[in-house]
Order: sequence, then C-alpha cells, then structure tokens
Amino acid sequence: MPGDRPKLYFIACCFPPFGRGNSLTNACVANYLVEYFDTRVLCMERRDGLLLSYQEDQSLVAGLDPRLQVDRIRAGSWWGLNEILYAAGVLPCYYLNWVLSAWRKRQAWCERGAIMAVYPVFSDLVLGYVLKRSTGNPLIVDFRDDFSGVMTRGWRCFLRGAYQKLEGLILKQADAITVTTEFLGEDLIVRHGLDPQKVKVVYNIVPPAEQRSQKANAPPAKFKIIYAGAMSQVQRPEILLKAYARLRATQPDLASRVEVDLYGPESRYFKLQIRKHLVEGAIFHGFCDRYEIAQQLQQTDIGFFSLADETYAYATPTKLFEYIEFAIPIVAVLPQGAARDIVERYDIGLVADPGDVDGLLHCLQTLCNSSELRARFRANMECIRGQFSADKQARKWRDIIGGLVGEETATKALSVPVPEEIT
Repeated sequence: MPGDRPKLYFIACCFPPFGRGNSLTNACVANYLVEYFDTRVLCMERRDGLLLSYQEDQSLVAGLDPRLQVDRIRAGSWWGLNEILYAAGVLPCYYLNWVLSAWRKRQAWCERGAIMAVYPVFSDLVLGYVLKRSTGNPLIVDFRDDFSGVMTRGWRCFLRGAYQKLEGLILKQADAITVTTEFLGEDLIVRHGLDPQKVKVVYNIVPPAEQRSQKANAPPAKFKIIYAGAMSQVQRPEILLKAYARLRATQPDLASRVEVDLYGPESRYFKLQIRKHLVEGAIFHGFCDRYEIAQQLQQTDIGFFSLADETYAYATPTKLFEYIEFAIPIVAVLPQGAARDIVERYDIGLVADPGDVDGLLHCLQTLCNSSELRARFRANMECIRGQFSADKQARKWRDIIGGLVGEETATKALSVPVPEEIT
C-alpha cells in the first residue's frame, strides 16, 4: 500500500505538460521513484509569461505513472518583472514567483519523509531548502546541470560571488547531493569544500525504447540524420546545417542520399541564427511531442547533438543517453569534457570540436560511407545500455533516499521488488 512506503516530496518546477528536456527527465525520474516511495510531485502549472512561452506536450502527461500525486501550483503574477530581473542578472531564476506560491501551501507537505529538489531550475533548490528548514525532513539536491558555474559566465560574472554563496548555502544544508557527471561533482566539491562522500554521480535517464530492429550493413537508400532538442546558443545546432551544405557542394551524390531532420521549438534563436542555413534536404519540423520523436528515433541512422563551447564541458545532454538507448550511432560537436569522454571512451560515435565545420563534415562523410563503423557503434551501444539504463540509475537514488528516511522506512523502500517491465 502507498501509505506503508516512505514518503518522497519531489520538487520539479518543470514537469509535464511542459514540453522541454528537463520536464521529460523529471517525469522519467518520478516514474521510477514511485516504484519505491509514496511520491508527491510539486511542480508549476504551465502558463506563458511576459517574455517566455513554453511548449506543451500532453503525451508526457499520458506517460505519468497513475500512482504519482502531482500538485501543479500556479505561480504568482509578477507581471513579467521576474523575467526582466532574471534577464538583467539580478535574480538567479525567473520562477521565484512560483516558490512563493508553493511556500504558502507548505502545510500540505509537512509529513515525515524526504525532499528531493532538482536543478534546473534554481527555484526548485530554493523551495527544497525552505521546506527542509520548515519540516526538518532530509534534503537530497540533484544537479542535472551546473548553476553558478554557467550562470556567472560573460557579463554576469559580477554576481559570481552572490550566486555561489546561494548555491553553497543550499548545498551545505543538503543531506545528500547527486550530480549528472563526475566533472560536475568534482567542481562542486572544490567550489564549496564539500565532503566527497556526500556527492554521488547519477547519470541522466530517459524512458526505455522499444526494441529497435537492427539496421542492415548495406548502405540504406536514404540516411536519416536527426537533431531533436533546444534551438539555442548553448547547442548552436546550425553547425550541422553548415556541414550538410558543404557536403552538398563537395559530394552531391552522397548528399542526395542524406536527409537532415530538425525538431524543436521555433525560438528567437532559430529565427535569427538557424533558419537561414536550411537548404534542400534539411527539414525543420518544429516542435513535436515525445511520442512522435520516439517514432522518428526508431527510423534514424545517425543522431546528432552539440554543445557550443567549453563552458558546457561538464554536461552530458539527455540526447546522448537517448541515442544509447535507441542504439543510434552518434555524430557530435563537443568540447573536451564529460559527454565527449563517454562517446570516445565507449566508441559509440564520432566527435568534432565546437565551431569546426570541416571536422563535422569529415565525421558525417566517414560514418555515412562505412557500414562497418555504424554496426560497431550500434553493437557497442547495446553493450553499455544496461550500464546507463534508467532503472540502474534510479536505484542509486532509491538507495540514497532510503538511507536518509530512517532504518524502518529504508527497509521498506529497499525491499520493494523491481517490476518485471523495468528489469
């Protein structure tokens, strides 16, 4: 019975129907943790702001485990002031109006249990911190991204001290800290003088893929290259279009067999920096729901993802693990760092340096022309899939949370059998 299991308050401002990458990750984490804990999700009701608009993906809502208790809380109206102050670098997050609304309802979340707050967004950490102070419940802080290290780049560097102080205040109150990569964990330990035993690595998780049929070793009639993700300066996916344009100019016979499909929101960055590079054979499909993207991944020959520069060397984008799950050979543009280390160490794709269009062109030519290389990458992905699987990563959180909620409740959580559909 749910009431017999340890209670977990899962704080994730961005949660379905938000149609964005961290919403998908948060939904996947919650779906796995509800196998072990009586899980209550605290999230924000989706609505557009003054400057920001958010895609909606109802297919993510349909995929939520019915045992989850989801409290969608409407953020207070600040008439866009929160977004303006964030853009100006004054506020560390544009969802702080949501924190205040959630705090007013705190009496509903004061039962004994554990609190897990995820970043992004920073407001999640703030709410987790104040709830811990109010209830005395143990707090697990999870970093799927880097806060102060990224937020203080460029002109925001003058607030580095303030942001790091806020980050350190929360981390030192946390009873456990999980991070998406070893790189990020080591950085936080040095940055705030944390006990290394308190910091654990849990890789990004994605929903399991349906069984993908093996691609034939013979070159396909048409190569399908996919990019599905954010259209922003963090990724700068236009580099793929630039390389594809050069492929069309230098090897028209090969280019005629290659199709580039881009999926994502029609953001301001897309309109200004990406759209102008679209050529024949490269198609922008706009935002599609998770179900449609999964269908497209089943038919994809090469998966592309990118990070713009060394600022994001710590990161491992969700797309990396999605391609591993679907056994899709990778071509990527990455700085030296966590994601590149995984791709090269496990031999699952080819990587070019940020900004290196010719290097990316060479990667595309090599992978399209070698059926043996594509087969090797797929085989290697199948070998490591279990190592990065969602259920294995979720069990790490289960063990950490179970160890914090007390001997009796921990025993209950750790004794929950893993469902057949997960194993």
